[in-house]
Amino acid sequence: MAIFLTPRLRAVADEIAKLGCQDIVYDIGADHAYLAIHLVQSGLCAAVAATDISRPSLGRARRNAERHGVSGNIIFYAGDGFSAIPAYAPGKAVVIAGIGGKNLINIIDGGIEKARAASLLLLQPMSGQEDLRGWLFGNAFEIMYERLALEGGRVYNVLACRRADAPVPYAPEELYLGKRVLYVSDDEYRQFLRFTRLKVANRYGGLKAAGLIGDNIHSCGNIYMEAALLKNVLECIDERLQLLCDGKGNGEKA
Repeated sequence: MAIFLTPRLRAVADEIAKLGCQDIVYDIGADHAYLAIHLVQSGLCAAVAATDISRPSLGRARRNAERHGVSGNIIFYAGDGFSAIPAYAPGKAVVIAGIGGKNLINIIDGGIEKARAASLLLLQPMSGQEDLRGWLFGNAFEIMYERLALEGGRVYNVLACRRADAPVPYAPEELYLGKRVLYVSDDEYRQFLRFTRLKVANRYGGLKAAGLIGDNIHSCGNIYMEAALLKNVLECIDERLQLLCDGKGNGEKA
């Protein structure tokens, strides 16, 4: 019986498929192990090392693997992040999906040498994308590209990353918009831009409503810089939305 994947997990699986058949993939924070089961069932890898900090979740994952006949191909580890894997092999693909950006940072930072030894890091943050991008750039990880996935009326990003030789320079707006975003249709990219614009506009509006920025207010340095960044991001988004409206397209088609 084939496992059903949500669009965001399907996008992760599609990136694994681009690598060709792998001997092992690491799935950190595997939850119900739906992705791990799919990777084995589809022949995208011979085995998955699946971790989760929650023992009840790991128990459900084991039962799901048994139900789908792949329990012999998935090794389950209880624990936090990379530290849960006792025999980590470098040069393999690592997936960390379905958690917030700040938790993702903590996991990578807690096992940074293992993360840097991965051939590919596939990260799917549920929130805090701008924090995650900034941390990756500053800690010498290259975001090669991002894929979009529409699910439940929301846009999710899958970041394909690898180790860089040095911290990666970036334009400030790339914290929110990414460096290279791949999308299937203009409508998908438009939804990504609108979703991001709403988040940025809410933050900018919150600073104004709190009386922290304005024409007659001398903001402190950090707040002034954040407000300027947010305003610049809003202008960039509006420019890209106008390009789509004009039928000129924007970004890169997947």
